[in-house]
Order: sequence, then C-alpha cells, then structure tokens
Amino acid sequence: MFKEPVEVLPSVNYTACGHGPDSHYGTKGLRKVTHESPTTGAKTCFTFCYAAGNNNGTSVEDGQIPEVIFYT
Repeated sequence: MFKEPVEVLPSVNYTACGHGPDSHYGTKGLRKVTHESPTTGAKTCFTFCYAAGNNNGTSVEDGQIPEVIFYT
C-alpha cells in the first residue's frame, strides 16, 4: 500500500517494485486486465509487461504484487 494515492495517467508506463525479505508469490497472473464500471460503463485496462533489471525471479505471470486497487 502507498501512503498516499498515486495518480495514474492513461498511456503512460509505470513500474511497481517491492523490496524486502523473501516472500510468497502468485502464479498464473494475467498480462491484461480490463474492468468495466457497473455504473458508468467506462473501461479501465491494466497491461502488465516485463521491466528491465533484476526481477528476482519474478515475471509478468509469476510475481509479488497480488492486486491493484484503484478508483476513477
């Protein structure tokens, strides 16, 4: 969790990193997740891709960020 909300702009790439001791990780992650608002019908799409650098054995499919909580 971030201390404060982070504004995410459309068509901009962002990298989320985690630091700390070894931990459990998820598998079978999705490369693309689309959410449609039940009230407005607006669609929000998150596309996940590989980040350059040392990924400590994680990947798009097998990683340590379990969920993205957002609001529009």
